[in-house]
Amino acid sequence: MAKGRKTGGRKKGTPNKDNPLKGYLREHSLKYFEPRVQTDPITGSTREIQRQRLAQDEEGNIFKVIDLIPLTDHTSGQPLNISDFEADMIALSPNERVNAELRLLEFHTPKMKAVEVDMEARLSNTRTIEDILSDLCNENDNDEDDDSDDDNDD
Repeated sequence: MAKGRKTGGRKKGTPNKDNPLKGYLREHSLKYFEPRVQTDPITGSTREIQRQRLAQDEEGNIFKVIDLIPLTDHTSGQPLNISDFEADMIALSPNERVNAELRLLEFHTPKMKAVEVDMEARLSNTRTIEDILSDLCNENDNDEDDDSDDDNDD
């Protein structure tokens, strides 16, 4: 800046340029979190999501099971009106769901930074505390001596 005046750049209050890619990503993200009727876009029927889990048979063999979960209201049988995000969260196992929630929380809570503090005292005077106390005691002794001399003069 030259002498307190602005000499270049944008004028104060000028908005940033629009970025088409950011606009597209913002719109796409908003659609992902907006509630909608959960129907299959191809067939128009109720959308089903797959949830994988591990199971074990009587012999001890472990195998993967894929459950199909219809996104319907249990009382009316109509498709649920939830966001795609909520549907994806239903598809996750409880462990994966907790991890996803924790990762999302990182965007909403500030991160704490470690603060390093140098607590070393750098004194130009190299007197010890004993020296300081000794000086303070000597000053008090001198004051008392002066008072006693005044008493004797009377």
